[in-house]
Amino acid sequence: MSGWHLDEWGELTASSAAALAGVALEARQPPTDPVAYHGRQGKITAWPSSSRSKVVCGSLRRLRVAVELDFDPEVVRFSGEPVELQWPSGRARHRWRPDFVARMRDGSRCVVVVRPPRGIGPQWQERLAALDEVAQAAGWQVQMRSVPRGTRLGNLMWLADYRFTDGVDPEQEQAVLHAFRHRRPLFEGVGACGVPDLTAVDLVYGLMWQRRLLFDWDQPLPQGPLVWTAEGAA
Repeated sequence: MSGWHLDEWGELTASSAAALAGVALEARQPPTDPVAYHGRQGKITAWPSSSRSKVVCGSLRRLRVAVELDFDPEVVRFSGEPVELQWPSGRARHRWRPDFVARMRDGSRCVVVVRPPRGIGPQWQERLAALDEVAQAAGWQVQMRSVPRGTRLGNLMWLADYRFTDGVDPEQEQAVLHAFRHRRPLFEGVGACGVPDLTAVDLVYGLMWQRRLLFDWDQPLPQGPLVWTAEGAA
């Protein structure tokens, strides 16, 4: 069992499963140009994450999971398809690239697999078994995620437009946080914070992306759900 990846100088190399433990895959690009899988939706694209890294996504399904990973406070940094696992099976040699590798807040490394749309058949069982073998040797976690849908997806994509917060005025930010120290409708708090409305709305969404403001995820953001300050955010 081996994993092909780019080294720190951008050269293609192979590592044993155990040697992968020390490789910062969350900071690497795919070992070769990515290839979209059969039946993919959309074109191969990349997600510009809030850490300013380019995350390769081979489909809309992967891109939607990438947005959720970017929003996850436990994920420090992640990359798309940075390693290709290779293993023998009879006379054949199988290859597979797990969807994402993430560095977690606790310092551990996690491989994230997007749940297949048609269920886990024999081919997927073999892939996951190979991944589990490598993960045990490398000290990785393995996590399978479903693609976000419905209102949750809509809210994630809405907030993602506010993930870059350069040039924020600290006094205006504090005024917005103060306005939501108690639960109140989004646009009511915007009108009461003393900050120009358009600026205040942008600040609210940016603070939501940072999880410093919380809201009811069952409600679409354009409808102005109840919003409140997260503990310790003010």
